Amino acid sequence: MNLFRSSAYNSLVSVAERAPLSLAKTQTVLVPILQGWRTPLDEFNADELNRALGRVNPAQCTLAYAQIAIDCVVLCRTVEQATLAAQAIRRLAAEGRLEQFQEYPAMLQRLADTVGRIGDHALACELLADVAESLIAQMAADPISTGQDPVQRLGRTSGVRLTAVHIECARQCILARRTALHQRVASRVLGVPLDALGSLVGASGQRGQAFLEYSYYSGMVFAALGAADEALRAWQRVFALPARHVSAIAIAAYKRRTLLHLAKHGTKPRMPPFFAAVHARAIEGHAAMYVALAEVCCPPGITSLAPALAKISDMRSVLAGDENMGLAHHLVHELPAHYIRRCGLVYSSLHVDRLAELIGFSAHPLVAVRSRGGGVATEPVDVAGALARYIRAMNDPSVVLDDSSSMVVRFMPVRATVSALPNNALLGHGDGAERQWAEAVEQKVAEATALRVRLEELDRHLALTREYVVGSRDKTLTNSS
Repeated sequence: MNLFRSSAYNSLVSVAERAPLSLAKTQTVLVPILQGWRTPLDEFNADELNRALGRVNPAQCTLAYAQIAIDCVVLCRTVEQATLAAQAIRRLAAEGRLEQFQEYPAMLQRLADTVGRIGDHALACELLADVAESLIAQMAADPISTGQDPVQRLGRTSGVRLTAVHIECARQCILARRTALHQRVASRVLGVPLDALGSLVGASGQRGQAFLEYSYYSGMVFAALGAADEALRAWQRVFALPARHVSAIAIAAYKRRTLLHLAKHGTKPRMPPFFAAVHARAIEGHAAMYVALAEVCCPPGITSLAPALAKISDMRSVLAGDENMGLAHHLVHELPAHYIRRCGLVYSSLHVDRLAELIGFSAHPLVAVRSRGGGVATEPVDVAGALARYIRAMNDPSVVLDDSSSMVVRFMPVRATVSALPNNALLGHGDGAERQWAEAVEQKVAEATALRVRLEELDRHLALTREYVVGSRDKTLTNSS
């Protein structure tokens, strides 16, 4: 029985030992073996697997070594066996060659799928990140020509391209829920811009789905790190590819993008102008509750927080089902800041009590209810004090809290404030605020005056140009007559 098993690996190893194979020989000899490959062992045999791994040089025959390493992952059942499998994957990442994977891209998909089922999400993410970083380094050494047409670049085989390892690495990173892994994957894998989709993600029909998954998972990783701008850009890329139908990925990305955009900017996100209107309506139809939430959170003028908070509370089951509760909690925390800034469009200053009344801050979860005497008697927390603490935490130079006994919130134009101004520092108190407003108005007037002078100069220049007189003014007079 052992002889039969050994001979099964020998059929693969014997080809690998004749390496380095030419690319043509790899296609005709090795790839057919790998296409019909079945794991020859019924259970994990450390001696057999170590012998096979030792006989294959991953730098000379990357595909054969990758298949044996995949068998290690498939068969491992204990911690010791998983350690051997992890060592094989790490050696593959360190010594494997990109050009051999290009001859059989399905091996990358097989590797990503197998490592993704290892059970330990953190370990799977680390292994896939090792492989992805190695591939990116090798692809970056062969940059794509920037002079080519973007459409022609999609199928190129040079430059940094998307692989199945990228996608599974991002997915495992999300499942692992470790900040250190998020930071590593975001900076070294997802943060490297793609030069092309290439052909490393399977057939041409699968590249679109792979790009959607990559963009969607990338947004989730960036959102977990608090990088809202990067997450929003990643989710917007989901709508970049043309499609005949609306995908579930696009709907999920729209929901998450809506919540994060509301939290970051306080406005409803817009679909890209190039996105098909019929698809946009279909997506909004599938995410009708999120559209309604955006409309409630973005009312005109100064309104209370209560309707928006009530809408989020009513959507708890929907948010939980979509696994968006984390983004919803983030939205609840950030929402008052946008309501406070809207007050600055109307008022130059407000007392904290009056501001809390205008935005309905008493309905916010930060205004908790303290219990005393064993929970028999309760008293509400000081709403003004809670709002004052929230404004300080905002650290927004355009919303400045006077920490004197007056507890006045002053709204300042952004250009008139110092970027590093502490939130509880007021420049000259009342006189300083008025002076900054005056400086801001004077600056705007100066900019408008300079623009008017420039336009007058351009108009005089054009009026003295013969081409302008002959080609524009005469033609206009002729047409009008």
